[in-house]
Amino acid sequence: MSQSSKYEQGSVDPVTYRNALGNFVTGVTVVTTALDGTPVGTTVSAFAALSLSPPLILVSLARKSETLSQIKRSGIFAVNILSEGQSEIAACFATAAGAGKFKGIEYRNGQNGAPIIAGTGASIECDLEDCFSGGDHEILVGLVRNATVEGDLAPLVYFRGSFSGLAGENAVV
Repeated sequence: MSQSSKYEQGSVDPVTYRNALGNFVTGVTVVTTALDGTPVGTTVSAFAALSLSPPLILVSLARKSETLSQIKRSGIFAVNILSEGQSEIAACFATAAGAGKFKGIEYRNGQNGAPIIAGTGASIECDLEDCFSGGDHEILVGLVRNATVEGDLAPLVYFRGSFSGLAGENAVV
């Protein structure tokens, strides 16, 4: 850790920083929850396994995210790992507002009540275990309660501002 103040503004140019991050290929997920029967969700690329024993994952959501506030209230969430043909779903959950994101999206409620989107490569259902501050985001730690793998679907990936398949062909958004 540096000797300076925690989270002081760095000297890196914000555009260069964003472009550098764009050179890292990430998988694409939609993190969902439901509160009082109303589903919410958002597209997230900041997702990782944290521990195998106990089974923990982490996701990072913007502090201003409606989904973040609902997860903190409900105490549950699901990570839907999108498959190659789901770029339109990724774009919808990245831009649309509120429960309208689910209009026309086929889903079911998982064991914990969080929406599981149809056609995903896998889904991971979690109880919210912990939250940590991370600049303009919060890092959520989820205790995995259920995981499902749906066949042998190729993943949707995000690279340099575009959704793609693993073959590198740009997906239609």
